[in-house]
Amino acid sequence: MRPLLQFAALIALSLILTGCGKDWIVGKWEFDKERTLEAMTPPKDPQQGQGLLSEVVSGLQKGLSQLLFTQFNGVIIEYTGNEMRRTKDGAGEAIGYKVIEKPNADRRMIQYADGDIVTIERVEGGIRTLRSGDDKVWVYFRAVE
Repeated sequence: MRPLLQFAALIALSLILTGCGKDWIVGKWEFDKERTLEAMTPPKDPQQGQGLLSEVVSGLQKGLSQLLFTQFNGVIIEYTGNEMRRTKDGAGEAIGYKVIEKPNADRRMIQYADGDIVTIERVEGGIRTLRSGDDKVWVYFRAVE
């Protein structure tokens, strides 16, 4: 019996030391407007002129950013081991989820109870989630202290 207890203790200690006891996705996160906008803005190219194409791209980015900011401004999401809670202006919703794939240590593919599949990545100071659809934009969230 003693070797079995030692083996169980060794496994538990190994899980704790490697961080496998708690996934990094578990926590409370708030929308990071500045970082999302920064990620949406392409780097300035001195070779590129201020022509019509540049103005069209800029206008599309502004429209998309306004849409995103209206949707996510003030949003706090909280992940537990099996549920995502989303709140904004005092109202909220909760939905179950499960991790369906872990391509690497900093990326999770999760499936919500309604069938939606989302990519979430750990980044410095927070997480980001890939907004699906034609615009494919990373939306950033920072940890809530």
